[in-house]
Amino acid sequence: MAYQKKGKIRKEPKRKQGSANWAELNSEILHIIYMKLCDVMSFIMFRAVCKNWRVAAANLSDCPRQFPCLIDWSGPTNLRVYSLASGRTHTFQVPDAYCRGPSGPDVLFQTDSPDNDLFYLNPLTKVKAIFPFETSLHPISWRNSRNLDDFVLINELDFAVLYFKQTDKDEWTKKEFCRLRNAAYHDCKYFLLKDNMRYEMAVIDKTNGAELPSVRFPNYDPPLNFCMPFDVNYLIATTNGLLIITGFIPLYSGDLNDCRFEVHRLENYPQNPKWTKLTGIGDLMVFLDHSNCFALKASDYNGFKGNCIYFITFPSLRKRVIGRFDIGLNKTEELTGPKWFGSGKGRKVCMSSAWFVPSI
Repeated sequence: MAYQKKGKIRKEPKRKQGSANWAELNSEILHIIYMKLCDVMSFIMFRAVCKNWRVAAANLSDCPRQFPCLIDWSGPTNLRVYSLASGRTHTFQVPDAYCRGPSGPDVLFQTDSPDNDLFYLNPLTKVKAIFPFETSLHPISWRNSRNLDDFVLINELDFAVLYFKQTDKDEWTKKEFCRLRNAAYHDCKYFLLKDNMRYEMAVIDKTNGAELPSVRFPNYDPPLNFCMPFDVNYLIATTNGLLIITGFIPLYSGDLNDCRFEVHRLENYPQNPKWTKLTGIGDLMVFLDHSNCFALKASDYNGFKGNCIYFITFPSLRKRVIGRFDIGLNKTEELTGPKWFGSGKGRKVCMSSAWFVPSI
């Protein structure tokens, strides 16, 4: 519409040909867009664009699958989370307590009190949950899969405790061991990798808590040119069966190409158990750090490839790096990380960072 002002006629500005009103995109297109957002903060910013976009993504439980982030708890009252998917760092304020590491979408904290109370906290939603049982342990490494199979493994120096729930029972069962490397739940059994020179594997039946026949560790001969190697031995339950990741990460050598990994699968347990070396893991991606290991499907994420192992290492005393080992190519590459990821001193460099899967 034209209008008169001070003797001149002006016309309303015309929309450029071919331009679109982004606020008017239909819900189906908006759904396709936000389901490709592998960084939860990008999803939150998506909802903040306008009312129409917020309505389209109103159900927070419809948040797309989140690609694992790096979480760092070097600071006293904050967590830094770096997203590999977006290249962004997000900082979250947390309680003044000892951080013990991530557990799925939560982080485990321990209070500085006589009771050493443990609790979970989701840094995004601020939802707090109490640890399911009392313990006097000061965990230096631990594993929790409470959202999947209800077990907790806590290591304290040379002492380890496995807490789990037997089938059809609500109370927690407690079993003590010498120090364990890690645990995995597969085929209604708990497989526990002992942290000794022979790396034997204990097995617990979830149904009645009975100990089953143990399993010998697969043979693995590392290269002779390794300098101060960090041995990698992790059990992991996957859609491809129970796997064990073995290998060595050379510390302080500065060359990621020296990193090597092998993958074996347990077969024919308990009748005639044996380990079969795999040439690849297909669509799976394995993530491992100083205490935990888990696997995801690459096809669930946009722009990430499978048949790879993502890991954290430190080629120098003051530097950490993110490595990705391609099993098919037998080659390691360094991934882009935040500048702050290279800071730290000695062992704390490795112990204060881990893989984290955020969720709202």
